[in-house]
Amino acid sequence: MWKNIAFVTPDIAFGIDSVNSVAEKVKSLNGKRVLVVTGPSVKSAGILDKVLAPIKSEKIDYDVNVLQRSTTEPTTDLAEAVAKIVSDGGFDVVIGVGGGSILDVAKMSSALTTNPGKTREYFGRNKVKHKGRPTIMIPTTAGTGSEITKHAIFLDQENNVKKAVASDALLPNVAIVDPMLTVSSPRNVTSASGFDAWLHAAEPFVSKRTNPITDALALEAVRIITKSLGVAWSDPNDIDARYQMSLGSLMAGMVLNNAGTSLVHALAYPIGGEYHVVHGVSLSVLLTSCFNAISASKGRRLMLLAEAMGENMEGLSVREGVEVALDAMAAFMKSVEMPISLTEVGITDRTAVGRWAEAGWQERRLLGRCARDLTVEDIAKIYTEAFDARI
Repeated sequence: MWKNIAFVTPDIAFGIDSVNSVAEKVKSLNGKRVLVVTGPSVKSAGILDKVLAPIKSEKIDYDVNVLQRSTTEPTTDLAEAVAKIVSDGGFDVVIGVGGGSILDVAKMSSALTTNPGKTREYFGRNKVKHKGRPTIMIPTTAGTGSEITKHAIFLDQENNVKKAVASDALLPNVAIVDPMLTVSSPRNVTSASGFDAWLHAAEPFVSKRTNPITDALALEAVRIITKSLGVAWSDPNDIDARYQMSLGSLMAGMVLNNAGTSLVHALAYPIGGEYHVVHGVSLSVLLTSCFNAISASKGRRLMLLAEAMGENMEGLSVREGVEVALDAMAAFMKSVEMPISLTEVGITDRTAVGRWAEAGWQERRLLGRCARDLTVEDIAKIYTEAFDARI
């Protein structure tokens, strides 16, 4: 069947020491005054100095905003506060340097300079109508994909749930992906963000919006990340592993941006919002239960993912192959100490399942891509299975 495909990506600079191109990229955007949005750990690790060096060398006017509040779960008011700094300071380029939360704040703060109102007014799809100030995203983790996507995730404090802003207007102008900037990532960040990247490739592969381009990228990203994450996690200074993880994450981000995540991410939002667990962890504890729920229609694709992970599927029935695939995924997560069930992270309140299911079902933007039409009751069963999934 013929399919029309639209594939979107920012201008990308990838590779060792690619951060040195930042001044050149600012000039390409006609930037005269830039705001660098970052966090304390980026500054203390010396990464900020690496970003600023080319900017200083080219005598570009700049200022730095170090977000002092916890940005594990960026809040809507944080993006609004930075947006005011951008507007009041007359900055014409916003540079985000950090993990996904920092980058999401930077992207949204830019958008709010040309889209009036509060961040929560833009939750959902394509509500941000106008492109903000030009943005350059520089990730310091291999995983979130925020540097090349049109999404930003925030904690909706009114409802205590994570919500997404999704719009073409949020797409960064430039992404600079330098593997050397990820070397200082702690092991728990390496594993959680690395698994997030793996899922950005794997989940769209079993969704409705997949296409031949994203399929090819997804399988290669799964292969690269499966092979490299454990090495980067156990030996943070292994530059080749960091390089491969940054490459796999970049490819997975392209898949995310053009095919989109679905069931796992939808059901993770209520868990992440209520229990404030790290995003990657909220995904890992639901993965096998969610993939099992769609295995009737996506079993062969789950087997292809397992093959990309190095599993031998020869001679197996689809049902047998699905079991091998889910076991392989669980083993992969365990190998980097990622939890695979809700009970492992101390979430044991089974009376909350109904509340989560109602909230998860509301994530229509994501569930619209799911391979299976799910009722609230179906979703409740997935959460229930996730309490003790494959322990």
